[in-house]
Amino acid sequence: MKPELPEAISHAFERQAHPYHMWDGIQSIPAGMEDILDPQVLQAIRSATVSMQAKTTIHLMGCGTSYFAAGAIAQAFQQIARRPTYAWEAFEFLAYPPVDMANSALVSISHTGSTLPVVHAIDMGRANGACTISYTDVVPSPLSRSSEWLVASTLGAEPALPKTRSYTSALMRGYLQAVELARLAGRPVEGWEDALRRAPAIASRVIAASDEQARSLAGAWATSRRIIVTGGGPQYATAQEGMLKLTEAAKVSSVAWEIEEAVHGTWASTIEDDLLILLAMDGPSYKSAVRLVGGMKTVGSKVWVITNRAWNGMAVDAVTSLPPGEPEVLMPLYAILPIYLFTYFTALAKNLSPDNMGLTNPRLLDARMQMSSSLL
Repeated sequence: MKPELPEAISHAFERQAHPYHMWDGIQSIPAGMEDILDPQVLQAIRSATVSMQAKTTIHLMGCGTSYFAAGAIAQAFQQIARRPTYAWEAFEFLAYPPVDMANSALVSISHTGSTLPVVHAIDMGRANGACTISYTDVVPSPLSRSSEWLVASTLGAEPALPKTRSYTSALMRGYLQAVELARLAGRPVEGWEDALRRAPAIASRVIAASDEQARSLAGAWATSRRIIVTGGGPQYATAQEGMLKLTEAAKVSSVAWEIEEAVHGTWASTIEDDLLILLAMDGPSYKSAVRLVGGMKTVGSKVWVITNRAWNGMAVDAVTSLPPGEPEVLMPLYAILPIYLFTYFTALAKNLSPDNMGLTNPRLLDARMQMSSSLL
């Protein structure tokens, strides 16, 4: 018997073959970036940033994909705006809140605007004097009603349960807000603005250039025992988001490793049938990436390097070249794109729908509904 589906997730079951909704989500990423560059959205970012200017500390929070976006955005607030910034899983923020909330700006991220821990955390922060700002793609929503300041997109909710466009759209909002905060502090920002204006066109080129390779790699590696995604600095967030998509959409046993932790000890669980996706961006973590490759190839694992510089490490199984010269802190906008495509084609290779996380299984659907309702 086909399980009764909640209306909020019913769209994820509409398509039975390629192109699935996840495919459309990936292809719409450049348009999602353009949407955030719209003058009305930019004005909302400016207004929200003025309101947070006097606060000494910034906290970003979300769940799942939004939490990983918070991690990448926190790097930008620190590097571009030079503000102490922390990324939180929303439940952790709510259950174990930081001190001195009244001197903090709280930026919440939720694609649907209805994630309960995020909404309750914003309510708690506002009640304790924090400046509250929210990024969401669905208006009206509980989050849009709770926050003082709202930075919304106009493209609405993604039908697929594994979200893609919402991740890069959230990144764009956070990066632009970090740039605006730097401007208010009197720092030069023209280079950052130019880099973000280039983002939609760069993303479009990366998606087009990655398609054929992603199809091929998925066909070869869909049966890997485990897929490890690893990166450092801004790319640790990319690794976490890549891990989540592989888990949700392709039902792959996947983990995310911070690059130095990987070479420190977690590598010990790898075997020949594992695949390592290595985010080797030009920056401080590049040397650790090269070191990790040496160890993984000695073990015998497969290694796929995604990089924005000429790969001069030892021989690997695949290399994806991203556009060089873009700031490292903004590279999460592009590094995730080949992984999204690889995830999609891996799901197809395994005869899975990438849209619905296998929730046609009544037990899995029941489990999701039980876990979705849990909160403090």
